[in-house]
Parts: sequence; structure tokens; C-alpha cells
Amino acid sequence: MPDSQLRLRPRPSSRYDRGAARGWLIVLAVMCFAVQARAQGTYALDQRFGSIEFTVDNLGLFTSKGEFKRFRTSLTIDEAHPERTQISVEVDAGSVDMFWEDGIKMLRSPEYFDVQRYPAVHFRSAKVEAIAPDHYLIRGGLEIRGITQPFVLDAKMTDRRKDPVRNLEIANFVVTGALKRSEFGMTADQSFISDTVKLRITAHIQLTPVGHAN
Repeated sequence: MPDSQLRLRPRPSSRYDRGAARGWLIVLAVMCFAVQARAQGTYALDQRFGSIEFTVDNLGLFTSKGEFKRFRTSLTIDEAHPERTQISVEVDAGSVDMFWEDGIKMLRSPEYFDVQRYPAVHFRSAKVEAIAPDHYLIRGGLEIRGITQPFVLDAKMTDRRKDPVRNLEIANFVVTGALKRSEFGMTADQSFISDTVKLRITAHIQLTPVGHAN
């Protein structure tokens, strides 16, 4: 999976896109695992090589997309015992981005994110299940607008390789999930915006230096 920059597409062009945009801030940052090593087994966010994107359907006719530009992630990885991995993510709700300025304003409004009262979205893992050596389920709690609901993310490692120049191991992940916006009090515009919000997170992780990993 190539390193990706945070970006968003396409430009909403109708009232329906406008509404869709709003709700999908939710999705937001549930959590991006783009991280860079700081200490053995402990990682900090590097937003240059990751993204948090969300999509929502409009009347079943087209899809609106958006992203979040600011988020912080703390990861403690135990490769020998992945179930012990701990993940904490905080997303700046006001950093939602899309091509339509009015849509951004709506996403920040009290009907949706209500960023004045709830400036951040949080995800904290409770359990990591190894389905396969390159496939994990991450169970935890997602907090939006002060409401916390159980949430599950599906993480798949798409590539792992050595970087001989920097003496590092690089792992790329694609993380997906879906949530119901109504469960977080976002019930506006249900006649033309789907209740389901889909997340897609890309992650580029620099593991401990080759030769120093446990």
C-alpha cells in the first residue's frame, strides 16, 4: 500500500452532498494508525503517512466523502502477543475537510459534531484479536458528542518490508469499520443521508529497528 497523503474527493455538488458531509465527521477519526517509532514498542502519530477517510450514501444514488486532518495516536505494540496491543486515538473534530465549505460548516454544527461543546472524538482499544498473522480485529469504545459506544475495527496488514537505509521494518495497514450516526445523537437529514458511516484508515508504521526488535 503506497504512503498516502490526507486528501478528499470528490466535490459535493448538491443539497444531498451537503447533508452527507455533515454526518461524516463522525466517522472521523475513529482512529488512524499512522505512526512512527519513538521507543521500543511505543509509537506516536506521524500524520504525513496516514489518513482517516469516511463515506456516506445519499439516497442510494451516490457517495459523499470526507477526511480529518488532525489526530493524535498512541500505540503500544507487542508483536509476540498482539492481543496486548493498546491503541488510543484523539481526533480534532474541527479538522474535518472537504471541497464544499458549507458542508464543513454543517459538520461542525450542533446537529452533527457540535465542535463547540465536543471538540474531540476519542477511540480507546479494549481488546485486539489476531485472526491471522496479517489480520486483526480491534475492539474498543468510540466516543462522539460525549456518547461512548462499542466499536470494532478490522485491520489488515498489506505490506511489511525492511528499509536497509534506515535500518527499520515498515508495515502498511488498511483499517476499516462502520458505525451508526444515530447512536451518537446525529439524527438530522435521515431522509436522504444513510445512517451508516463507513471508515477507511491507512496506516504506515515504522517498527523497531531491524536487529533490535524482540
